[in-house]
Formats: sequence, structure tokens, C-alpha cells
Amino acid sequence: MKGLAILMIATLLTSVVAFAGSMEMAFGGGPTAISLASINASIGVFNTLIAHLNETFAVHPDVSGAIDPIAPMTSGLSFRAEERFWLLDWFGLGAAIEYYSSSTETIGFYEGSEISTIDVALGVTAVGALLGARASFLDAGLRLAAEGGFGYYYVLLDRSTIFEIPIEYPDAISGVPPDGDERFTGSSLGFEVGLNLSYPMTQWLSIGSTVTYRSATVNSVANSAGDELDLDGDGTTEPIDLDGITVRLVLSLNIDLSPNGEKE
Repeated sequence: MKGLAILMIATLLTSVVAFAGSMEMAFGGGPTAISLASINASIGVFNTLIAHLNETFAVHPDVSGAIDPIAPMTSGLSFRAEERFWLLDWFGLGAAIEYYSSSTETIGFYEGSEISTIDVALGVTAVGALLGARASFLDAGLRLAAEGGFGYYYVLLDRSTIFEIPIEYPDAISGVPPDGDERFTGSSLGFEVGLNLSYPMTQWLSIGSTVTYRSATVNSVANSAGDELDLDGDGTTEPIDLDGITVRLVLSLNIDLSPNGEKE
């Protein structure tokens, strides 16, 4: 599937260039909201356990210390590079490579007869390769356009966990996440739609911003041994839900490809 997406992009870029018009190369970045609903639900399970341990050892005479809860992963950073061929003054086709990332962590210690460490770090990285189109519907100094794209998303989830329960804890405890470092990977198809607002500073340079909505869900990710992700140990694998809104600042370079420097 990944090879097919790359082939589609390469075919588009080599065939569309034959048309007279202009080529736009754009680079942008900014904040992104990421759903990650199932991952954040598992983080909630971890935080319930951490809160219980903090309450237990806050009044325990032989153990001191507390652990901060793990912040949910609801936002991150996004970067995008794209190339677009304007077949008409108002309509262009192109391809884009996108990068998304979000992470969270907590670390702390309980001090009893031994030092017990709780150290949890989670990170999600996604790379998307998309084919898409943009259509301008307002050009009055500022240019307003609608855009959309469809493509392939590849996801990596890194998990690093140390979850040591002090031996002074009075009972057996369930739901403790397994220790270790693992990387899980998976992929899926998805789409994006959005609006772009740009201002031409010169004939060849524009600045602007985009607001896009992304819809893509990787139903399961697996480690190198083929084990699927089950963060909270409830026997159900967690999907990676990449749905969210992204806002980017964009810098665009415009190159005239038409004969004699004029569009047909």
C-alpha cells in the first residue's frame, strides 16, 4: 500500500508538469489537534492507578512521594511540504508530504524501604503522503481557496514504561502496565479537507495560512514480534485515531512553467 501511494504521487508529478501553467512549492507548519481517543482512554486508566497509589502512600507512615498524572495527547506539531501545478488560474493538482507528532510523559518516585520508580513516556508520530486539489473561489488581493486530498498515513507509537509498586502496598494490585520499551507501527488511508488564505508578496512569493480537518484511523498497530498494542492490558487492542484540525503558517514559491512566461 505504501509503495502504491508513492507511485501515485510520482506519476502525478511527472505527468502534470507537461501542462502549461505555474508550479507552486509550499512549506508550512503549526499546531495540530489529534484525537487519539483510545490512547487517551488508556492514559486515563494509568492516571486512575497513579491517583490511587498517591492517595495510599500520602497517609502511609513508611512511604513518601507522589507521581504527577500523565497528560493526555490531544495536540502536537505538524509540518507539511507540497508541490502543486496550477492547470488553470483557479484550479491546481498536487501532492504533499506531512509529518505529525504528539507525546506525553511522567516520572516520579516513591521512597520506602526501596526506591520505586514510575516512568511512563508515550509518543505518536505519523507521516502522510497525499494527492489533492485546490480551487480558488475568491481573489481580491487576498486569495481564498478550498482544498482536499486523499492518501496514505504511516504511524509509529513509542512506549517506554517503568511501573514499580512499593513493596509496602498492602494488597495485590491489578492493571499494572508491563515494563519495557516498544515501538508499534501501522498504516491506513485517510483524507483531508480545508481552507487556504494566501497573500502574494511578490509575483513568485506568497505567505498564508491553512486550516484543515484530517480523518484517518489506523485500526491496529503491532510491534516487531507481531503483538498488537494493548496499553492498558484489558485484552482489547487500541486503534490510532488521527482525526483532528491543523492550523499552519505557509510560505509558497511560485514558478512559471508556461511558454514565454505566460499562461495559456
